[in-house]
Amino acid sequence: MNKIIYLLFPVIIFSSCSKEEEKFELFSPEAYAFSIGDEWELNASCRAKGFIQQETYNNYSAKLSFNANLQTPDGNLLKNISEGIIDKSNNERIMDVEIEVQVQLDKSYQSGKYKIILNVTDDLSQKTLSIEKEFELTID
Repeated sequence: MNKIIYLLFPVIIFSSCSKEEEKFELFSPEAYAFSIGDEWELNASCRAKGFIQQETYNNYSAKLSFNANLQTPDGNLLKNISEGIIDKSNNERIMDVEIEVQVQLDKSYQSGKYKIILNVTDDLSQKTLSIEKEFELTID
């Protein structure tokens, strides 16, 4: 019986120390717009974590691509108002990354509640997630 315990003990220790893969997720969405004369500047962001990382010679790298859609107060969806790629590397595991969007909205945009939808793809796993945030334009 003691031999079985001695054999199982290292297995239990090893399995408890193994890292569980973190779930890919988006969090902390923010969006606001402010007037810059005849236009608005929309700033939106979120953070991503749990994406796949490649390790090469103690260098970790991750690649995320994103696009943003804008839903107007009347329900129209304006696709791909912004897009980009985040290609990050570090000598330590990357905990999370910030995804930022900055878009100029001309004077054709009316007052009301808008929604920005950020679509983010982990290019290494091909998983895609979306996160939304409402903001308001108030035209004087």
